[in-house]
Amino acid sequence: MKQDEKCERKAGQGAMPPSRTCLSSHALLRVNTFRVHLVDMYHTVTGPWWDTEGRAEGQILHHIEIPLSGHRQVVHGQNVLDLMAGHVYFLPGNTPVAGRHIEDAETIWVRFRCEWLPGVDPLMDWPERTPCILDSTDTSTWRKWLDQKWGANTNHALELRSRIEHWLAEGVPSLDGIIDRHREAHAQFEAVFEFVEAKLGADLRVDELANVYGTTPYTFTRVFSSATKSTPKAYLNRRLNLAAIQLIIGSDLSMKEIAYRLRFSDEFYFSRFFKKLNGVAPSLYRKRLRA
Repeated sequence: MKQDEKCERKAGQGAMPPSRTCLSSHALLRVNTFRVHLVDMYHTVTGPWWDTEGRAEGQILHHIEIPLSGHRQVVHGQNVLDLMAGHVYFLPGNTPVAGRHIEDAETIWVRFRCEWLPGVDPLMDWPERTPCILDSTDTSTWRKWLDQKWGANTNHALELRSRIEHWLAEGVPSLDGIIDRHREAHAQFEAVFEFVEAKLGADLRVDELANVYGTTPYTFTRVFSSATKSTPKAYLNRRLNLAAIQLIIGSDLSMKEIAYRLRFSDEFYFSRFFKKLNGVAPSLYRKRLRA
């Protein structure tokens, strides 16, 4: 059939019905800018040593916990959450909890962070964040991750990240509101965050950030802390720690080389800094992950 005959037939059938988009431009902007970064995934058996004896302890990174057996509890404020096999749990970062050992437990932990502006996690601004149950699951589907060959597959890692995104979509109410409040609070410091990404290192000082912002260090600290609910120093430490974790996990650099790259005065100062934020020395952190 000739092209002009095709056009005549199409015209005779009438115009196509109008179409409309099913996703708003605002939703597309948020989802394309909001990023989930997998940090690590590891398996362990916890015993009485896991119990914090009533002390509330926090982690910088978000955790997904998938118990394979046993029974533990985490306590946040007045809320007690039982961690049992057959369920998936979310422990938000920067949310101190006390751990209670009920019986030995086998667990898979997935650690991740989110990002909107460079190095800034909007879920850290979620005032209602608390440990919660996300989903039910068949533990046998997760035991395959105990095979090292499985975790080495990029397709499987991509599948894991998509699961986390699904769980967040299901388990975190009003992501729109969280992201919008986060953007409003942090937008005025965008030049500061870009400067941090360009100059990140242990020798970066708050007065340099204040100079970028255009005020005195005192005024900058007050304004930044009020808007973001985090001091500039705490933000720098958190961002530096994430960079250290990425180098420890994603490279074969020695601790001395990592300390040099992040501009610590020496590897011992780097080790003290890392242990204070993560509970273990960086060399032991790498050893546990690669065991």
